[in-house]
Amino acid sequence: MKKPKSDPRDKRVVNRLRRASNLSDWLISTGLFAIVAQWALGYPGVFDGFDLDDFDHSLLIFTATNYWFLLDQWPGIFLAFSLYFWLWSYRAHTLNEMDILDGLYPEGQSPTDWEKVTNKRYVKVLAVGIVVVFVLLAALLNYPSLFALAMLALSCQDIFGNEIMRENLRRIFAEFECDLPEEDPRCALHLGRQAAARHYWLERPHLLRIACMMVATLLILALTVLPVSFPEHLAGIGMTAANSKIIATLALIAIILANETVMHRWRAARDEELLAVEIAFDDAQAARAAAATGDPVGPVAGESAENEGGPGSAA
Repeated sequence: MKKPKSDPRDKRVVNRLRRASNLSDWLISTGLFAIVAQWALGYPGVFDGFDLDDFDHSLLIFTATNYWFLLDQWPGIFLAFSLYFWLWSYRAHTLNEMDILDGLYPEGQSPTDWEKVTNKRYVKVLAVGIVVVFVLLAALLNYPSLFALAMLALSCQDIFGNEIMRENLRRIFAEFECDLPEEDPRCALHLGRQAAARHYWLERPHLLRIACMMVATLLILALTVLPVSFPEHLAGIGMTAANSKIIATLALIAIILANETVMHRWRAARDEELLAVEIAFDDAQAARAAAATGDPVGPVAGESAENEGGPGSAA
């Protein structure tokens, strides 16, 4: 049984170094998120009232305090984990997609003129704005209605950012010309990468995804307002403000996870396309090198070796 081929991109030193250097950034962002989330949920603190001289009693108080905290704040805690997963996913995939965009160009031909980027003046504003909104979301874990409003703001930024990306990609695809010989595998490599990028960014219904997310968030916002507007009517069916808060919080978690599930499937399909392109390029390069030296290499050579060592040859 043949082993599945590894991703040739994993062999590149720059990719290994980039993953290692991202660890410190991840730790800093995680620490900041944890501090804001703890403050928002009113966490009593890990070592509040902890006395080493009376360890057993302190441990009992610590356990009881955290038990009641989890029992009281479990919806907000689950929302915090979902939000952190969303933040982590956004950050990790943004860095990955920057590499994908850079790989659309032949080596040494990446654009160097920042002035040609469409709507470039908004890029820094969007980058800062997204971080601010994520921190704001962490501070509003206990307030579903305000959390929903902040999510709407984030969705608006997402729409704007998507449109900037799509506009620049259309310009890139229109201007791209491979100035290498047709038989050069690098032409097929960059055309294949562009096809995967076009399918993911231009053909996938990203705007519809964001619109569905915004409609669902608006419904949750309305749900949080109903108990305040019609307290007597809803109290009769058990829909108190506390119950609506829990339902709204769980619904917000469902929206975040549903969005990430859709994005995960789209990204996985894109990465499969890119991997197939990279493997084809790797095989083409190996075949060209073999043709230049006269040595058989690649799948054909491997198959012939297997045939020579098979049962028929042993006989």
